[in-house]
This record gives sequence, structure tokens and C-alpha cells, in this order.
Amino acid sequence: MVKTPSSLPLRRSTRVNIGCPVMISGMMGNNLPFAEETRVLTISKHGAKLRTRLPLRVGMQLKIQPVSGSNVGFFKVVWVGREGTARAGEVGVECAGKVSSVLGVNFPY
Repeated sequence: MVKTPSSLPLRRSTRVNIGCPVMISGMMGNNLPFAEETRVLTISKHGAKLRTRLPLRVGMQLKIQPVSGSNVGFFKVVWVGREGTARAGEVGVECAGKVSSVLGVNFPY
């Protein structure tokens, strides 16, 4: 099946590849805290994609802080890459506020 331009998903904003080292933390479903140093791979005005070794689930809340900064942002996991695919270990997160205030990248409106 060939996708036509009208059937392609629309993005709310442009993605930017950054590779920013961050610390993510939160609580697992069993109420155990976690923390991991990882990288944000891409960002947009509304969220980010990161790589993790943790078994995160859609709906989880994350705190993300750049390793070399003091800004902190709270994010919600909105998608998780399926095991056995090229997206395994990738996680999409949506920011509760402005991504630019956390990672220091400003997007035009």
C-alpha cells in the first residue's frame, strides 16, 4: 500500500536532532524509584524522543534534567518502541511545560 501525502501523519512541530545527555527519574509501577543517565535524541516544541534501558510504560511521569544544567522538566511517556524492532529502547515523551525551558532550544511559533 502506497501512502499518499494526505494519508501521512501530521506533526505538530519540527523535530531537531540534538543528542543531549540528560538524567531521567521517576517511579516504576511498583512504586520503586529509578534514575538513569541517558540521551535525548530529538526534540520538538511539544516533547522529545530519548533512548533508555528502563522498561518504561505509556502514561508514566518522568523528570528530565540536562546533565550539565539545573533546569528540570516533567514529561509524560506517550509511546514506547516495541521490543524486536529498530525502535526498541526509544521512548516518546510529551512535556507538561515548554521543552525549551528544560533543554535550552527555542522553537519559533
